Amino acid sequence: MITERLQALRKEMLAQNIDAYIIPSSDPHQSEYVADHWKVRAYFSGFTGSAGTLVITQDKAALWTDSRYFLQVEEECANSEVTLYKQTIPHAPEHIPWLCETLENNTVIGIDFRQFSKAQVDYLQEFATPKNIQLQHEATIVDTIWKDRPSMPSQPIEEHLVVFTGETTASKLSKVKNEIQRQKAGFYFFSSLDEIAWLFNIRSNDVDFTPLVTAYALVDIDKTILFCYKERFSEELLQQASELQIEIYAYDTVLEHLPALTANQKVITDDASLNYAIFNAIAERFIFQNSIAQQLKAIKNSVEIEGAKKCILKDGIALTKFFIWLEKEVEKRSISEYEIGEKLTHFRQQQAHYTGNSFAPIVGYKGNGAIIHYSATKEGAALVQNEGILLIDSGGQYKDGTTDITRTIWLGGTPSDTIKMAYTAVLKGYISLEQLQFPLGTTGVQIDAFARMHLWKHGMNYPHGTGHGIGSYGMVHEPAQGFATSTTTSRGSTVHLPNQLTTIEPGYYVTDEFGIRIENIVLSKVTQTTDFGTFLGFEPLTLCYVDTTLINIDSLTKEEVQWLNTYHAFVLQELTPHLTAEEHNWLADKCKAISLS
Repeated sequence: MITERLQALRKEMLAQNIDAYIIPSSDPHQSEYVADHWKVRAYFSGFTGSAGTLVITQDKAALWTDSRYFLQVEEECANSEVTLYKQTIPHAPEHIPWLCETLENNTVIGIDFRQFSKAQVDYLQEFATPKNIQLQHEATIVDTIWKDRPSMPSQPIEEHLVVFTGETTASKLSKVKNEIQRQKAGFYFFSSLDEIAWLFNIRSNDVDFTPLVTAYALVDIDKTILFCYKERFSEELLQQASELQIEIYAYDTVLEHLPALTANQKVITDDASLNYAIFNAIAERFIFQNSIAQQLKAIKNSVEIEGAKKCILKDGIALTKFFIWLEKEVEKRSISEYEIGEKLTHFRQQQAHYTGNSFAPIVGYKGNGAIIHYSATKEGAALVQNEGILLIDSGGQYKDGTTDITRTIWLGGTPSDTIKMAYTAVLKGYISLEQLQFPLGTTGVQIDAFARMHLWKHGMNYPHGTGHGIGSYGMVHEPAQGFATSTTTSRGSTVHLPNQLTTIEPGYYVTDEFGIRIENIVLSKVTQTTDFGTFLGFEPLTLCYVDTTLINIDSLTKEEVQWLNTYHAFVLQELTPHLTAEEHNWLADKCKAISLS
C-alpha cells in the first residue's frame, strides 16, 4: 500500500517538475499532535509516531526521526522502501543539509507552505539558495492521491469555564492588547492551537488526546477576529463572543482576509508557529517575538494549580485501583498490554471531570518497554505474565487539569543485578533533579545533567529529554520549559519560573530486554531569597507509589531514603481518605518505609 502511494506521489512530482517533496509531521499551526486531516507523513510512510520528516525523491523515501522512535520505525516500515535516518539531535532538521547536498543545482523542492513555519523555511533556504534550488508551494498534490482524506474537524466547541481557568477571556485579551500598544503595533496574530484554546477559554476534540480547537486569531485594540467555522459555536457562545467584540470568520478564509484587515499596520506574531503561507501574505508587516500567550499560560494561576492538584489526586486514586487490579489479575492469567491500557483508562473514566486520555497509554512489557513511545495494538500486543518488568506511561485529561505519569514495576521472579542497578540510578537521578535548588534564570539545559549523573557513573544514559511543561486541560507536552541536553529545543533554552508545571522523567532502556522510566509532575516554586538572588525548587505533585522491590537500597544515601519515605508518606496520606480499607492496606504496604542496612 505504501509503495503504491509513493509511486503515485512520484508520478505527480514528475508531472509538476518537482525533484523532491518534503512531508513534515505538523499541521498549519505547528502542532505536535495533529488532526487526522494532517497526518500526511503517516499516510505516505506508514510511520505513525508524532515526530518525523519524510523526504521523497524519485529513488529515495527517507524518514528522519529521533531515538524515541527508532524501533517503532523499523517495525512499521519493515515491509516498505522507507529508510530510517537516525537524528543525532532530537528535532534538529538534519534532513535539510542531506537533501540539498543530494540534489543537483537548479532543481525544485516541493512543500506545502501551510505545514512549515517561517523559521523552518528560512533554514531550508539557507541550504537551497547556494545551489539555486527553488522552493515550490504545493498545497493540492496530496489531495490528488489521498482520495479519502479525512475532512477538517467540525465537532462542537465548548466553553472552558472560569471555575477551571481562573481567568476570563476578557482579562487575557486585555494583556494581549497591552502588548500591542507597548509595541506600537496594530494587531497580534495567533496560530498555535493551544494558545488559542487558552486565550479564548474554548475546548473541543480536533486533535487526538488534546482538547484543542482548529483556528487562527487576530487581535486588535477594538475587536478580535477568530478564524474558525461558525457552525461549531452554540448560540450562547456566539452571544458571549459578540459581547467581547469577537467576530467569527470561516477558518479557511484567513489568507483571503488577512491582507485587507491588517493593511498598513504592523502585526506581532511568533515565527515558530506562523506557517509560511500566512507569512507570505503580509510578510513585511510582521514583528516577531515569542508568543505572549505562551509566556502567560506557562505560569499557572492559583485556580489552575489547585485544579492540577485535584486531577492528580483523582489520577492517583485511579492508579491505585488499577495496580491492585493488575496485581490480582496477573496471578490468574496472562493479560495483553492492550487490555492493561484499556483497564487503566476504565479506572480514570470513573473520576469526575475526566474527558479522555492525554496520550495513548504506553504499556511496555519486558523488551517492549525499551520502545520509548510504544503503543500496543489489540492484535499485536504482548501477553503480560506474573514475572518480569513492566513500564506504564499514561495520562488523563480532566477539565481541571492534565496528567502524565510513568511507573516501572516488577511482576515476579528475581530481577537481575543490571535491572536493579539501572532502576536505582534512574530513581537517584529523579531525586537529584527534583530536590535541586537553583537560581532564577536557570534554563533546562543547565540542570538536565542532574537527572543523568547517576546513570553516567555506570556508562549509561537515555535518549530523550528529562521533562516537559504540562498544560491545564491542554497539551500534555506544553511549551516552553523543560529539561533537555541541548538548546535545540525550547525545553533546553527556556528559563524556569515559579508556578510552572513540569515533568521529571529519567529512564534507561536496553533493546529487546527492558525499559525503565520514573515520571512525576512537579510544581516550581520560590524556595529562598538571598544576597545572590531568588532561588527555585520543585514540589512533587504526582500521587503514586514507587516500586521499592527494584531498588538497591544500600546504593541510596540517607537523604535519598528520607526523600522516598517522605514521598510515600505523602502519597498514603493524600490517597487514604478516598480508598477502601482493603485498598488502604495494599497501598500502605507499597509505601512502607525503607531503611539502610
